[in-house]
Amino acid sequence: MFIPRPGMQFTTAFTNDFGKDAESLTTITSVTETAISIEYSSSRGVAVRRELSVTDRRDAASYVLGYEDDMPTSIPGSTSLGISRRVLSELRSPGRVRLSLIYSHTLASIECELTRVSSEVSLPVIFGDQIRDVPSIHAQAQCGEGARTASGDFYFANDLEQPLLIESMINFSWEKKPRTERITRVIDGRGLQPDMEQALRTKRKYDAYGLHFNFDSAELRPESVQLVREIAQMLQANVGWKMQIAGHTDSTGGADYNIGLSEKRAEAVRAALVEHGLDSRRLRAEGRGEGQPKADNDTLAGRAINRRVEFSRLD
Repeated sequence: MFIPRPGMQFTTAFTNDFGKDAESLTTITSVTETAISIEYSSSRGVAVRRELSVTDRRDAASYVLGYEDDMPTSIPGSTSLGISRRVLSELRSPGRVRLSLIYSHTLASIECELTRVSSEVSLPVIFGDQIRDVPSIHAQAQCGEGARTASGDFYFANDLEQPLLIESMINFSWEKKPRTERITRVIDGRGLQPDMEQALRTKRKYDAYGLHFNFDSAELRPESVQLVREIAQMLQANVGWKMQIAGHTDSTGGADYNIGLSEKRAEAVRAALVEHGLDSRRLRAEGRGEGQPKADNDTLAGRAINRRVEFSRLD
């Protein structure tokens, strides 16, 4: 399900002690016999590269929580995105495993014991534009000793070849707010234009989750350029289509504010498509704010699903 290939992307919603809900995009840029290269960018302005050793993905007993600008590109003996095959194997049986969590740009770490709670959990993740349930293992963590401790919950894809970390919540004793992350969407790297075109041809609607904006802003982030280009190419190939572009937000903030933000984001997408050669008369932008949720706004994953741009045919 998560076989790494160049162009594969993971959208993650996260929140922590350092700010409100945010999103990140992790893109696999190359896959070789010895390493996987990834690029990470977030709506908080962090943009870094990281190299993941194939050997570490098999055997490492350390996991790096998050990305910061001054972290090294390669952190030997650790994994990112998911735990190692060995750690997941021990979680399966005997059900307990030691894992070191690297939690800061200085590579400070804390030792944890993970205990399996259940191996029969399914978590919804958007693949392209379809929601699928991912079989997962739920583990609880107890970390540290004395004054510096942590506890939390982790959900890993129950796949020895690709034990992706789907969701985590860890509460460090020295931080006021838990660090929570949730992968909400995966793109396999082969482009979305065929899926978009099919959905708009048959259902006349398509929810775009790959259009990313800076935090609390209507400015499209650079990683959205490829999807904007694909949408433009699709519309250029279907000259009779007229499109409504509707922005949607989660329920964070006031209702009136969210209407305004969603309208600005929809207009930003419209303007980007016009820049790619589309006739502005074929495109109409509007903001719908938080009024049409598709998921539970009380959860991190639900809020991420509700933040979207919906395309609907008007022809």
